[in-house]
Amino acid sequence: MRVHIVANLTARGLLKKTGRLRQVHDVARGRAELHETEDVRAVRGVVEEVVRAGADLVILAGGDGTFMSGVSALSQVVGGGPWPKVGLLPLGTVGTIARNLGEPGDPMALLDDWLRAPDRVHAIPRPTLRVTARFDGRPLEERVGFIVGTGLVARFFEVYEEGGAGGIPLAGKIVARVFVESFTGGPLAKRILTPMPCELWVDGVRHPTKGLSLLCAAVVRDLGLGMKVCYRAAEEPDRVHLVASSLPPRRLGPRAPYVILGRSIGGENHVDALVRSFEVRFPGSEPGPYVLDGDMLRARAFEVTPGPIVPVLGPRGT
Repeated sequence: MRVHIVANLTARGLLKKTGRLRQVHDVARGRAELHETEDVRAVRGVVEEVVRAGADLVILAGGDGTFMSGVSALSQVVGGGPWPKVGLLPLGTVGTIARNLGEPGDPMALLDDWLRAPDRVHAIPRPTLRVTARFDGRPLEERVGFIVGTGLVARFFEVYEEGGAGGIPLAGKIVARVFVESFTGGPLAKRILTPMPCELWVDGVRHPTKGLSLLCAAVVRDLGLGMKVCYRAAEEPDRVHLVASSLPPRRLGPRAPYVILGRSIGGENHVDALVRSFEVRFPGSEPGPYVLDGDMLRARAFEVTPGPIVPVLGPRGT
């Protein structure tokens, strides 16, 4: 069994926890080949090397952005060929994707368990999203991921990064403050929840809205902090669950309990459906913001379609 580990040394879980990289080395010694990268742009080259080596299992060690970069690179290199099994080892600060798809508990114990008997690890076919970004006068950028969004999603991550990207505690404080301020018209709620100017096209048809306070599509149900915006995620592998709203702050914020309960947000002109594709186009000359698996990106427009089915290691006993 040929096992390769691709570790992103910029993942906050490796940067903040002294000795964590040494632990990865210790657990992997003699059982897997470890590749280290300090730049996500180098991931593709590492993945090409790993695929040429005939990897049976590729373990991506890092945060959600590492998983997205690694799966995107694998999709580009493998193409329509057979995929190696993919393990998502959560070494970031949040680990939303791994918590949805993988095994809870200590990452080092999980890695040790995988490497103790790699020929017996079980992979579950998981759907993904293919996100194609468009620019003026530049080539398309294609990525494969699990959660994409704009509107409040992009503005939330702006505030989160400004606050030092402090993981779940900081994210929880931001969400709580926005919820309270949505009733009183506070400044943070206005900043995050005010509709963002853009056009939305769903399955080739333009939606009547001129701006979105929320847009999210995902193939995992829990987007963090128990927020089940895309409660029909992964229901059909050839469609993506799209949720979009143009409600203003005072009407959108109080609907947060619906999201926690996994219910439709509702409201006029909202979208809550399984779709084959959708596209968001930003007006003006400047690219607009969107977030893919926790990474803030910008484009003149981005299109989302179902991505490849990826064999991801699942919880033991599944």
